[in-house]
Amino acid sequence: MKAMKMRLLVAALLAAISGFSQSDRGTVTGTVVDQAGALVPGAEVILSNIETGLEQRTQTTATGNFTLVQVPAGLYSLSVGKEGFRRYLQTGIRVQVAQTVRIDAALEIGATTESITVSADVSLLKTESAEQSTVLSGDRINDLPLNFGIGAGAVRNPLTFVQLAPGTSVGAWNDIRVNGSVGNTFRIIFEGQDTTSALNPRVSDESQPSVDAVQEFAVQSSNFAAEFGQVSGGLFNFTARSGTNNFHGTAYEYMVNEALNAGTPFSNDGQGRHIKSQNRQHDFGGNIGGPVILPGLYNGRDRTFFFFNYEMFRRIENRYDGLATVPTEAYRAGDFSAALTGRVLGQDQLGRNILENTVYDPLSSQVVGGRVVRDPFDGNRIPVSRFDSVAKNVQDLIPRPGAAFGSSIVNNFENRYPNRKIQDIPSIKIDHSFTSSARVSGYYSTQRTDKDIGRDALPDPISQRRDLFIRSHTIRINYDHTISPTVLLHLGVGYQRYRNPDSAPPSITEYDAAQLGFKGQFGSGFPRMTGLGNAYGGLLVLPGGQTGGASGLGPTNRNLYLQDKPTAVASLTYVSGNHTYKFGGDWRIDTFTNRNTGQVAGAYTFDGTQTGQPSTQGQNLQGGAAIPTPASCWDGSTRLPSRMRRTLNTGERLGRCSLRTPGKQPGV
Repeated sequence: MKAMKMRLLVAALLAAISGFSQSDRGTVTGTVVDQAGALVPGAEVILSNIETGLEQRTQTTATGNFTLVQVPAGLYSLSVGKEGFRRYLQTGIRVQVAQTVRIDAALEIGATTESITVSADVSLLKTESAEQSTVLSGDRINDLPLNFGIGAGAVRNPLTFVQLAPGTSVGAWNDIRVNGSVGNTFRIIFEGQDTTSALNPRVSDESQPSVDAVQEFAVQSSNFAAEFGQVSGGLFNFTARSGTNNFHGTAYEYMVNEALNAGTPFSNDGQGRHIKSQNRQHDFGGNIGGPVILPGLYNGRDRTFFFFNYEMFRRIENRYDGLATVPTEAYRAGDFSAALTGRVLGQDQLGRNILENTVYDPLSSQVVGGRVVRDPFDGNRIPVSRFDSVAKNVQDLIPRPGAAFGSSIVNNFENRYPNRKIQDIPSIKIDHSFTSSARVSGYYSTQRTDKDIGRDALPDPISQRRDLFIRSHTIRINYDHTISPTVLLHLGVGYQRYRNPDSAPPSITEYDAAQLGFKGQFGSGFPRMTGLGNAYGGLLVLPGGQTGGASGLGPTNRNLYLQDKPTAVASLTYVSGNHTYKFGGDWRIDTFTNRNTGQVAGAYTFDGTQTGQPSTQGQNLQGGAAIPTPASCWDGSTRLPSRMRRTLNTGERLGRCSLRTPGKQPGV
């Protein structure tokens, strides 16, 4: 009695540590009766893993009930014995992640050397809890057509399976929503401990286990047990695959190649065939598991097991994202006459027409009627003598237009660049049974992700590209000890490390910008520049096929993202009469650090206000009327005599000059 009081006291203390503990294990419970339906107390109950031979033992209580907790997912057989009764044996019991299985046994009078074997499947009707869940095995997931690139990573994503659960969806960067919940309110438990990133859900995708290393997945959408607290948007529970008494191994290769794909409709490669965009990907790997056997030293059958898995994804390609825009030779020399469209957008305070894309001289400002008015540069050309030396040096780093595009002011540069993504996930799990009542399991995995982000066809140091070398590590150790047939202790510790240097490469961040004339920078590197283009030319690069594009030079990111997450769980389960009591605690520290050095090299933003008409207050005037202009006599910028302007407005023929109504430049 004193011993029992001490156990209850320990359980109460554990309950006071925190909320509730958590687990990826299952539970087997039931009632034992005789042929007359009377309860059978003190019966021996043995649950055996069919593949490993490991056993868990307990006894029925005074009310004939039994409960076995912390049961790893797998296939089991249940044996029930009592003096004066035939032994009851049921096989084919499937224990799933975080699920409760009920097995009721009826004993018949007879010798204990005799047995009754039941091979019927366990009923799928849930009677022990009201939680709603969907459970799938790793083999079932492997049978499904997992596409590349679902979520943040390109390697096969185990979270893809949640799309099979009712009311659940998953989008890019693991944007998972269950029963209409808001984003980032789900939790992920792997090997019994929390692995969720509280600040950035994509971390779980870049530190995930391999699909082939996972034995079972479960998503619990509602009414789950109190031990799984602090979650409103669904609970995702994973358990890693373990070795068995038999050696098993697999090897696989998933391949994508444009030679096997259909061509782009309505396209032609010049030889009467549809164009096939380059798309080459490989996802390959293998695994092996079994007992740990060291010839002549140790035989781990029925005792020690291992499971090793390795998966790698590779995508290396030369990507083409259409046409981009770089400055023409005329633009580089300050000649912006080609940007003029001849459209009149209004009149300034002096009664002069405001022509679309006119460049004004900021040194010609004068006040007329209380407003600042400027004169346009003659011919829409900025004198070379007005160039800033730093701007000229930066401009020399920008590639020239392609020869095939002639003098086109837009879409004059092919946006081609190499692109890579390489991921690999090695992992290993070790299970060891010290005795029939004490066992331990350990899991370790690491994920390497090397990839290009935001690439364009511009050279370093003016490129916007980022070079990512992501590394993550996951460690789990779980210990289970059956103190008595009705008391079980579970302890677990873990650690997760995530490191993502999301930054431009050293060729950009360590570039010596002083050689270009920059002064006063806090740190090294090429500065960030934006606002360098518009629809009529300049700089307009479209990285990654973005339809909106991005106009800019230099690094967009100089960040280092770090997450360190230590975890620990403890629980004590006590079975008494018709009830099972579980007490425990869950401890973890969530840290997510963002070290941002994006502004140390400076950031510059440009716009047309500096060479615009101040009287418009920087507004972009839309619309306006097109006026006919003589193609060979007037470039649209020089102010003509009043008689000539009147002639142009009437559309008459002026001398030997042919008139035309200008429109927007081709391709704009």
